[in-house]
Amino acid sequence: MSCCSKVICNGCVYSNDVRIVQEKLESTCPFCRQLDPKSEDEEEKNMMKRVNSNDPAAMVQMSLRRHEAGDYDSTFKYVNKAAEFGDAGGHYELSCFIYEGRVVEKDGKKRVYHLEQAAIGGHAGARYNLGCVEEENGRMDRAVKHWIIAAKLGHDDSLDNLSVCFRRGLVSKEDFAATLRAHQAAVEATKKEQAADDMMCCASCGSAEVDDIKKLKTCTACKSVRYCSVKCQKEHRSQHKRACKKRAAELHDEILFKQPKSSHEGDCPICCLPISLGKTKSTMMTCCSKIICNGCEYSYHLRIVQEKLDPTCPFCRHLDPESQDEVEKNIMKRVNANDPVAMLQMGLRRYDAGDYDDAVRYISNSAELGDAGAHYQLACHFGEGKGVEKDGKKEVYHLEQAAIGGHPIARYNIGIEEEENGRMDRAMKHWVIAAALGHDGSLDAVKDSYEDGLVSKEDFAAALRAHQAALEATKTHMRGTARSVVCRYRLMKQNRP
Repeated sequence: MSCCSKVICNGCVYSNDVRIVQEKLESTCPFCRQLDPKSEDEEEKNMMKRVNSNDPAAMVQMSLRRHEAGDYDSTFKYVNKAAEFGDAGGHYELSCFIYEGRVVEKDGKKRVYHLEQAAIGGHAGARYNLGCVEEENGRMDRAVKHWIIAAKLGHDDSLDNLSVCFRRGLVSKEDFAATLRAHQAAVEATKKEQAADDMMCCASCGSAEVDDIKKLKTCTACKSVRYCSVKCQKEHRSQHKRACKKRAAELHDEILFKQPKSSHEGDCPICCLPISLGKTKSTMMTCCSKIICNGCEYSYHLRIVQEKLDPTCPFCRHLDPESQDEVEKNIMKRVNANDPVAMLQMGLRRYDAGDYDDAVRYISNSAELGDAGAHYQLACHFGEGKGVEKDGKKEVYHLEQAAIGGHPIARYNIGIEEEENGRMDRAMKHWVIAAALGHDGSLDAVKDSYEDGLVSKEDFAAALRAHQAALEATKTHMRGTARSVVCRYRLMKQNRP
């Protein structure tokens, strides 16, 4: 934009033009809202204002105009000045001048210097040229490094050169594959829809946001438009309603179907490894509300026995409670400290005692603090109607919140709901995500769907690999030993007369 020297993508320019036509507005800059120039002279005048303000982007643009007009002396002057201000494009254009020998004498060292400065500034074309220079000098290792960096920025010619090097055995299969993925990611990142124009001004009246003077508020449902006042939001509601609902649903699905980094159990705070799914594979410490894996707990108890120490918590070293009253007292301390894990534990204790009202109260407080396990338990309450009235919508809502928090059983249950409603594509997505967290039931559901021809062989294989990887991540020697000890103890109890 000649008025503000901002580089705007074609998508945002098009979006702005569509809005201008639809609302019959005057043509303005998508960024600063200045009226568009009506002639070439006015455009150049705007550009000169930016040049006089020492704007390097405007200097480069002015140099390109002078170059097209054949005025190479002025071109060099503007480019040189832009390079002095550190503009990567200015350094690149200056390297081209030195290479061609226009206005200045050819100088290989100066050319390489300006190419390097442009490459450091993120100029992919300059980095590609540096690679070509290194190739001419017989330093292929350095050339390949330059092309890899440029390809990761989305430069096609650099990727083509790497492809040739790969076929010649100069680049390993792993490096080429990693570069190809990075190149594709860089290209894909530029294809995403931009809503910059809608977010820069009020969707109703078009007034722009001014820092600390006029703040725009984002639509809470779709988060794709902003308004300057409640009045504008109400006036625009009839036009925006359909698009808002559609975008809100898309946004919800984006969050819902995002693969969680780990299950809701998280990592053991002692060994820092993922905790296995299942109530019998970890223990909650009532003193600090930390969930400790069986391996760390077993290892710590061995040390206590060997060194004849007082039994304490493996994490906070608090003495173990000697009675159920002391256990409940410890949990209540954590509840009063607004610990969601302790609140959930207290809710489960109240549920086991048959006090459903208190159970729902504690679990609801835990869910409000974002605990995924609490959301799942609350969904069960709404499904069974214990302590609350049965409510299918609230049940699904809490299942979804639990699933987003990494609760695989909640996600598996949502998959069952989707299957019953005939939406197998959504059910499969849920089961694949849950299987990747190590949930056996979800993997079985994916397997059954594969046998019924509803899932491709590749998708089933990917789900199986992810499930195995999740299980492997939870395995340690001490956890295996603890499991063996528990199994032997149970066997002894069964065989006891």
